[in-house]
Amino acid sequence: MSKDIKSFLYPKSSIDSLKIRIKLSKIEILDTTILDTKTKYLISDATGEILEETQVKHLSKEIYFEHYSIKVAIVSLYDFTLKTIIDYLEIYLHSKILEENYFEGINIQNIERIHTKLMEKKVFKVSFEDFLTSNVNDIDIKKDFIATSTEFKDLTTYLKKIASHSTRRNVGVHRYANGNIEFNTRQTSTTKRPFLKLYCKELEATERKSEFFTFYIEPELLINLKRIEATLKKTKDLKQALNLSEATLLNLLKCSSNQLNDIIENSVNINLKDYKEIKVKKASITRNNNLDKLIYIHLANTIQNQNMLFEDSLQMTLEHFSDKQNRYRLKQKMTKIYLEEIANKDDKLFNTRRTQLLQSIGWKKS
Repeated sequence: MSKDIKSFLYPKSSIDSLKIRIKLSKIEILDTTILDTKTKYLISDATGEILEETQVKHLSKEIYFEHYSIKVAIVSLYDFTLKTIIDYLEIYLHSKILEENYFEGINIQNIERIHTKLMEKKVFKVSFEDFLTSNVNDIDIKKDFIATSTEFKDLTTYLKKIASHSTRRNVGVHRYANGNIEFNTRQTSTTKRPFLKLYCKELEATERKSEFFTFYIEPELLINLKRIEATLKKTKDLKQALNLSEATLLNLLKCSSNQLNDIIENSVNINLKDYKEIKVKKASITRNNNLDKLIYIHLANTIQNQNMLFEDSLQMTLEHFSDKQNRYRLKQKMTKIYLEEIANKDDKLFNTRRTQLLQSIGWKKS
């Protein structure tokens, strides 16, 4: 295990998984059992996929490694330019193939090592050049961060509160009891409603996929580890979002961590835009001073309707006062009124930490 593995955790964004599509004419099949379950799936970017991705994967072949596997499938696509159906091998590649270096994500530095590991299994053979120039889509981009269980539940509770909502099935936000949260689904996601999820990596490692993590990952690396993931599903979305002329594996791997992080931030900010009717609850404390009343109304509006944190509302307000003494007095008044009537117990404990976590996942308030 590399001692500097934590340098890959945060704040870098990287590729967690992707689908690689290589023309079957460039593939040499070494294990003919891969052909036994060959099924023709007519897939078209213009008309959409006939079968869901999960159904294709269910009928695919698994290439087994120690404590994990990689799925491959043979699919058929209609080429509108050539007006013919072309067979492809699809590889559903994920970062577990990096084993001890799992947190690196799939990148330009380790892709040759990944290709070598796949070839060593002698299921199929493809040159490294053809591997790099293959088409890609269905990209999962991830970023890891640290938050305690209490902090994470506070964060996701707040995210649900400010999320864009929808009455359509499988569209909008869904928060689980353990604090994990998803926006839309992979099947229903679009560029206007992108799929996004935040979840506890430590919980996943102990409950769902413990075999891999127990074998390859040092336990201390998972303590309080949380992850945010965004997806670029379609080829055209990938090309547009990352400004690629062609959606090839090599072009994708040339993208910087900052470019990948922009995808996550874009998904965050699209999903966290809820516009509500502006109402301010009447104060429960009687105040004779009109300034105090106005301060209460201002704070309640910015915090409850504009979803600002108290610290942000305070800073925005104080910027309008140049006199230091006036700023100090106003700060004292605003803090007193906030703590007396607007802040609840959790807000008093977590406002500062929540601000840090919101910034770490890339939320930029409108």
